[in-house]
Amino acid sequence: MRLQNGTRFLSRYFVENSRFFTVFANATRAFALLLIAFLAWNAQPADAIIGAVENGLVAYWTFDKDTVKINTEAVDLLSGLAAAVHGDPELAPAGDCKVGECILFDGSVDRFLVEDSNPPKIDRDWEEITLECWVYINALDDSWNRIISLDDMPTNSAVVSLYYDDDDNQHGFFVRAGGKSTVAAQDNVLEDIPIEEWLHLTGTYDGDMVHYYVNGKLEKKYAMKGGKIPKGGLLLGIGDRSDGCDCDTIQGYIDEFRIYDRVLSAAEVENNMKATGLDVSPSASKLSVTWGHIKARRR
Repeated sequence: MRLQNGTRFLSRYFVENSRFFTVFANATRAFALLLIAFLAWNAQPADAIIGAVENGLVAYWTFDKDTVKINTEAVDLLSGLAAAVHGDPELAPAGDCKVGECILFDGSVDRFLVEDSNPPKIDRDWEEITLECWVYINALDDSWNRIISLDDMPTNSAVVSLYYDDDDNQHGFFVRAGGKSTVAAQDNVLEDIPIEEWLHLTGTYDGDMVHYYVNGKLEKKYAMKGGKIPKGGLLLGIGDRSDGCDCDTIQGYIDEFRIYDRVLSAAEVENNMKATGLDVSPSASKLSVTWGHIKARRR
């Protein structure tokens, strides 16, 4: 009789307390997972890769040696857009560049012209746009110089360009659309672009406002209500304007060029200034990238 009562008691005890044991087990498991995640996070190396913003990223030229055939083309990391080589630019070694290898332009003829895809990624309507790159200017030459230029030259009715004009001692993000354009004398940074140092330049345009950042700092913000950058003959030039007039070429290095179809926020601009490639962590957006293309070196 006592054995039966004891058995009933134990059965009732475990039934009544099964929920407690289940909750306790789940809590213990959750704590263990959090502890593992915490330890894994703190085990990351101090120089772990910071990934560039991926949302809205249309194309990304790293200019690493495995993406460049210096006599023919430099290939975009995301979708394989080829930037055809004109002139004789050099593939500079990592020790001379900001992140991995980069391209050295000599200020005469050297440029890249991006060959568009089908359907087009370049000659399209741009409701918003961001251009961003690292640049190191070796010398000034008393003229307009287009570091990056999306334009419809020679029509010259649609232009978005990171540029400097050392004849008039200024630099900025030039936009022309809808019959309106940047007023250089008031909208640019009215001093020569710094030379012999790496600069992270970013320009954004949303159809109404222009923002120009230098090394993550907002240098210029102004209204330019030209609306979208319309498709129709748009070409993308790197190191000169798209038609290669050999009049807007630069003397210096370009590295890490990215183009977005939206406006990056100030925080995103700052993130990209610190970025050394794309995020390849398991939680990152699933972009088709390979370790061979990910930059992990930074000066």
